[in-house]
Amino acid sequence: MISHPLSRRALFLAGTSALALLAMSGCSSNSASSGGPGNTPTTVNIVSPHSNEIRNEFAQLWKKSHPETTIKWIDQGGTSDDLKFVRDQFATRGKEKGIGIDLFFGGGGETFTELEDDGLLVPLSEKYGVPDELNGVPLRGKNNDWVAAALSGFGILYNKKIAARDGLPIPATWADLANPKLQERIELADPRHSGSAHTTYEIILQTNGWEKGWKILTAMAGNCRKFATASSEPLQDVKTGEAVFCSAIDFYATSAIDQAGKDKLGYIEPRGQNILTADPIALLPAAPNEKMAREFIVMVMSPEGQKLWFAPKGSPGGPTNATLFRLPALPAAYKDIPQGAWTQTNPYATKTTGEYDAEKAASRRRALDDLIGSVLVDNLDMVKRAWKKNPNLEQVGYVPISEAEFMKIAPKWDDPQFANATKAKWNAAAQKHFGSLAKG
Repeated sequence: MISHPLSRRALFLAGTSALALLAMSGCSSNSASSGGPGNTPTTVNIVSPHSNEIRNEFAQLWKKSHPETTIKWIDQGGTSDDLKFVRDQFATRGKEKGIGIDLFFGGGGETFTELEDDGLLVPLSEKYGVPDELNGVPLRGKNNDWVAAALSGFGILYNKKIAARDGLPIPATWADLANPKLQERIELADPRHSGSAHTTYEIILQTNGWEKGWKILTAMAGNCRKFATASSEPLQDVKTGEAVFCSAIDFYATSAIDQAGKDKLGYIEPRGQNILTADPIALLPAAPNEKMAREFIVMVMSPEGQKLWFAPKGSPGGPTNATLFRLPALPAAYKDIPQGAWTQTNPYATKTTGEYDAEKAASRRRALDDLIGSVLVDNLDMVKRAWKKNPNLEQVGYVPISEAEFMKIAPKWDDPQFANATKAKWNAAAQKHFGSLAKG
């Protein structure tokens, strides 16, 4: 169990009312002041790609012990966009001055590793009972600058009814999404905007190997009806039947299945490639309300906060408005799994066979997003024409650059001139490759 001051934990348990969440988008430089009569309530500013359901539940738990404070939520559209926003703000204003935001809550561990490597996180005061890693994937920063608040898995959401009606093959692995019988039946998200899409593609590249992984990604794009900007859009289109398959983070898929029914939707954990990653929380430099921000982290990592992730809606100590379908990061949470919880499996007792190098993934995150975007997303129509003409993985599958060469240039991505010139070169080479195949 994690160690907390008794008085603080008592506050979490003592609250009797859950006040409404104040949800806002944007960033204010006048973000905090002391509470009290005649004063503006203290504000904790949190940048977060989390859904409104998650925000609501943690804001309500917070209000039980901090009724005088306000939570201001900031989101630029997804993890990748939130990361870019935070980095750009610090580049403009400086780490010492800060950007008027206290916390970054939610998103993959690679996002937080990149922020840590940039010196844009502040060390946490404790480890909160979370181990350093799970199956080789880190659950905290190298200097304890971030900690996993929850765990995330990645798989395939599909429309069971349409797949059965049309006799479509059901994939068991990521490579199965390269089946030409799935043309126009897959929908994907642009990794330049979606953090979950980025992690999915990184998992495909690492678990299949760079060259085979790129051929699979090429074929997936060939089968893809479109690349969406928001990661939620493919899930919605699978629910309505506009698409049949999409990559999905586990909790979004589970929530969609709960809403639509297990007879309509299904979720596939790719065989041998079910990688669980960290979904962290961290403190930003020069936080305007650092004391309250640290207390918010304590709350999220407390047994009460961790229970919100997987307890069913309306259960004792569970969420009030919606089941969150998440995996807690705290191992102690699995010692007494709530009755009716969406999972009864302890991920710390399960070994995975897939290997995943989170440090490598973090070091090349932005460059990989731009590589996939420049090669596949921006040339989607041409990729689809080439794939339709000759749906052969070996002949159409495209490896734009060797992994060794890519790892050499990824650290140069802070140079905009170099990055833009390289993206243009990648795009032109991809057009030439897919254009010749489409004509031939």
